[in-house]
Amino acid sequence: MWLIGNGRFMEIRLGSLDEALRVHNQIEELLPISDSCYFSERIADKKFLLLVAEIDNALVGYKLGYWLDDNCFYSWLGGVHPDYRKRGIAKALLLEQERHVGERGTKEIRVKSMNQYRSMLLLLIAQGYAITGVHVNAQGKEKIHFAKKLV
Repeated sequence: MWLIGNGRFMEIRLGSLDEALRVHNQIEELLPISDSCYFSERIADKKFLLLVAEIDNALVGYKLGYWLDDNCFYSWLGGVHPDYRKRGIAKALLLEQERHVGERGTKEIRVKSMNQYRSMLLLLIAQGYAITGVHVNAQGKEKIHFAKKLV
């Protein structure tokens, strides 16, 4: 349980792809996804970790990633419902993800983000992620690559 202020607590737990889809489609700046097959097609043959955040039984955030190999985890997608931002939920999900993958002996986490997600960029830098590169995706947008070594 995470204390988020005003005497309220948040639970972060393992979640389902359908739960991630419900949260994802409530986040306006993310492209909508029609069904959880989008997630399952990407992670079908991969070992993955999906965390969801709940406050008062309401899903408020998610973080989904998968292992590239035994030593490296890729944090792929995530977000926080707009009504619940600025409460430390994204940071809590990030820290919980780091804890889970670190306990499994993973040595590094990689993430990609874009300038339009300024809050995420700032969070990653504040949590010790280093910029390792930039590339232009198929839509012509720059993706910034980050990595963090786990101790």
